Amino acid sequence: MAFLHPLFLFALTAIVIPIILHLVQLRRAKRIEFSNVRFIKASQEVTANQRKIKELLILICRILAVIFLVLAFAQPFLPGTSSATSSEKDVTIMLDNSYSMQNVQADKDVSLLTFAVDKAKQIFDFFPPASVFSIVQNSNVSNTRFPSASDARAALDNVAFSSIPTNTLSASVSGHTFLLSDFQRTSFKPSLLNKISSTTQVHLIPLQPENTANIYIDTVYLEDAFIRPGGESTLHVKLYNTGKDAVDDLPLKLIIKEEQVAALSIDIPASKGMEAIINFRVPGNQAVPAYITIDDYPVEFDNTYYFILKPSRELKVIEVNDGKTLGLESLFTKESFFKITSYTSGAVNYARLNDADLVILNGLTEASAALATTLSNYIKTGGTVFISPPIAGDAISYSSLFNSIGINARLTNASASKTDLLVPAADNPFFKGIFADYDRKMQMPSASRSLSWSRASEDILKYRGGASFLSRFDKGAGKVYLMSAPLHEDYNTLVNHALLLPVMYKVALSGYKQEQQLAYTLSASTIKLPEAKTAKGEGIYKLEKDSLSFIPEQQLRGGSLFVTMPADLNEAGIYALTLDGETAGTIAFNYDNRESVLDQYTPDELRSMVGPDKKNIHVYDYGDALSVKNEFEKRYFGVKLWKYCLILCLFFLMAEIALIRLL
Repeated sequence: MAFLHPLFLFALTAIVIPIILHLVQLRRAKRIEFSNVRFIKASQEVTANQRKIKELLILICRILAVIFLVLAFAQPFLPGTSSATSSEKDVTIMLDNSYSMQNVQADKDVSLLTFAVDKAKQIFDFFPPASVFSIVQNSNVSNTRFPSASDARAALDNVAFSSIPTNTLSASVSGHTFLLSDFQRTSFKPSLLNKISSTTQVHLIPLQPENTANIYIDTVYLEDAFIRPGGESTLHVKLYNTGKDAVDDLPLKLIIKEEQVAALSIDIPASKGMEAIINFRVPGNQAVPAYITIDDYPVEFDNTYYFILKPSRELKVIEVNDGKTLGLESLFTKESFFKITSYTSGAVNYARLNDADLVILNGLTEASAALATTLSNYIKTGGTVFISPPIAGDAISYSSLFNSIGINARLTNASASKTDLLVPAADNPFFKGIFADYDRKMQMPSASRSLSWSRASEDILKYRGGASFLSRFDKGAGKVYLMSAPLHEDYNTLVNHALLLPVMYKVALSGYKQEQQLAYTLSASTIKLPEAKTAKGEGIYKLEKDSLSFIPEQQLRGGSLFVTMPADLNEAGIYALTLDGETAGTIAFNYDNRESVLDQYTPDELRSMVGPDKKNIHVYDYGDALSVKNEFEKRYFGVKLWKYCLILCLFFLMAEIALIRLL
């Protein structure tokens, strides 16, 4: 046991006062004996013995009352299990204000953030007024020191939600550091606990939500990246239910240009995702803002997913041929959104190849070294190439071409002998939407085989014997399609078959380079956008939304604009990309869906992460602020005994009064 104010113990000398009073009261009167008062004498002796006992008890009560009164002022306590550090006056309160804190606190009708703020305010009572307090939030700019507890307490009233996940805990913390958080598994990094200095006292205060169930929009994507102006397109919406109970009849709406164009009710099984499919049309040829919205409570930040629908530009196709096989120019001119340019093998404009969405080598007798080098670089940058062999070609030059693009293929002269093709599988994604009525007995074309290969990424069409007729090779960001027979009716009846047009359109659409994503996440460090041009020429790009305006770090490179996301851009929605005061484009930003997964580490799991060696990191159980305060004071200031001393002092004073009046 120790004393907070040991000098008060000198006041224990005051116990001599009741002793002196007792001795004074013990002075006896002179006794006079009477021979005839024997019975009265006996009665007086009995009364005197009782009085002695009474006076002795009163003396003991007075002495103990004085002792416990002095001890109450000396403030005894049992030392805590942890010793205070020299930086005890440096106190940091780290508050997780990420959007997952919208969840409801268990047994309370308030959000986790509101509950955390209330609990944080009570931490100020743990420390003396001379302490210096810092408030840290999930932001690069919200780290403020306050000279007094009252100023820091007032600052907590202005805490708002942030899109930045829990990242407040760092190795640079010092003094007493309190972290109040829901400790999400997707955002809290346990490895940081091992980097904290042993001189820093870290207090982890977990918050207990009522429920960790949540429904969020995982992503939105187009079935076909090519959006035809005024044509019907299909949107896929992926949703996920993190709860243990299935959700039925969840309302979902599609809004385009602030007009509702679709509404449906969906069912999502427990702990699983589902995909909603919506058909829509984009009027005109300009980009339009859109969003998907659902109704889910209490975590609502992820109920809306913003995106931009932009009708596609012309799809550029370049064909290189020798004129000995079927030219594909007439095929692609049937649709206005294709722009095809044809070159003969001796007059190729290599500079234009890199701008194409699809490059077709159609029956070239020889693949030149310049063409091979150009195509290799084109594929590395995300280009798509379709190769159909010649009737009779230079196998050596083709071997060099295939080696340069990393494909194991071999060219031979075409034979007039043809083999029927197999009907494609009904679930083949390449043919999705092509067959109105799938028929396993449909008439298929036949073809010879002059180009063979191995280890394709996907076999799209096959011969009846199982050999590949049309395959796709994924090469980094690019793609290569190989057809085993020349596009000539004597060697390949596909040229006269109804399947040729949809197959070539699918190949071309797969090579379409989307200039801008439908949406971006706020957590992205850098985003790539198409370079915008205005009448005023070059200038500074800005991101603007309502009254918000940001000037991000920006760099123009290779015809693209690379934008570094501003640290303080943390609100989802539709932003205008402006250049010299003119709108150059629109961009949609959404919150990181990792924040939507509410599963958290329990106090026991946090303790196991800390381990027995990290004595300076303390994990508190779920509970109210009083339990945290009691455990904190017990750990650092021990068990305070002055209250018990005061109670005992009052008890003995009351006992003294009772002895005087009742005995």
